[in-house]
Amino acid sequence: MLKLSIIGCGNVAKTMAFLWKQSASVEIVDVVNRSQTNADKSVEFIGAGKALNSLDELRVADVFVIGCGDDHIETCLDELLEKKILQAGNIVFHFSGAKSSTLLHKAKDQGVHCASLHPVKSFANPATAITTFAETYCGLEGDEIACNTLEKLIQAIDGHCFAVDGDKKLTYHAASVFACNYMVALQELSIKALEKSGVNRKLAMKILEPIVKETAVNIFTLGTAKALTGPIARGDHSLVSEQFAAVKEWDSDASEIYRLLGKLGIDLSDEKDSSDKSDLEKIRILFEV
Repeated sequence: MLKLSIIGCGNVAKTMAFLWKQSASVEIVDVVNRSQTNADKSVEFIGAGKALNSLDELRVADVFVIGCGDDHIETCLDELLEKKILQAGNIVFHFSGAKSSTLLHKAKDQGVHCASLHPVKSFANPATAITTFAETYCGLEGDEIACNTLEKLIQAIDGHCFAVDGDKKLTYHAASVFACNYMVALQELSIKALEKSGVNRKLAMKILEPIVKETAVNIFTLGTAKALTGPIARGDHSLVSEQFAAVKEWDSDASEIYRLLGKLGIDLSDEKDSSDKSDLEKIRILFEV
């Protein structure tokens, strides 16, 4: 069984470590956080490992996870190398979706195998994430030996790996930002629009929940073009023009979001072929401002 230690045990690392421990895929050795309290809480959640607040007492392991924030990954690696913790044949990897495994390449000179592993999932609540991880897809890139090992670990907890171009990690990660983070921001904008029209926030949430859930289902069952509804899907240029003006009067930033997303909507409506081409062209001209 592989021995695994974690440096920087955030929500992703806690979730993955718990699942790997539960599946008997690894032996958790050490869990390092800057705060001893946070390290203790992480170990308690995982159910294994020794809680540490520095790298000084880090023990021998086969795999090292750098689970800290993106800005600290390279610094953490430097400290691991300086303290001669990493040994030839070890695997070191990080969970960043935006940074590639090249951040870790200083370790290659020591014969260490490097990779990045990014589960495409929300880890806002680790207690929930451990129950819903199965079938999660994980972007993987790096050395062949490291990738092969990590793919087996993901398969052991019922996940799936797919290859990612390390040179395109920022664009790759933007996909998750659009799909998840910005969806949250877009719902906030929807709530504010309802509040502006006289609906209180609590009721606004209830109103939006069914249509948002149904739209998500339609996207992944019908495809984006067929899932598109509303005035742009119908080619209703008069309504779009009036609504665009109303949103602009309410909030200029919201109107710019309306315009940019509307341009994508025109392309989808064109693909759906459910509206008159001349009507779509009028909307396209409206948004080219």
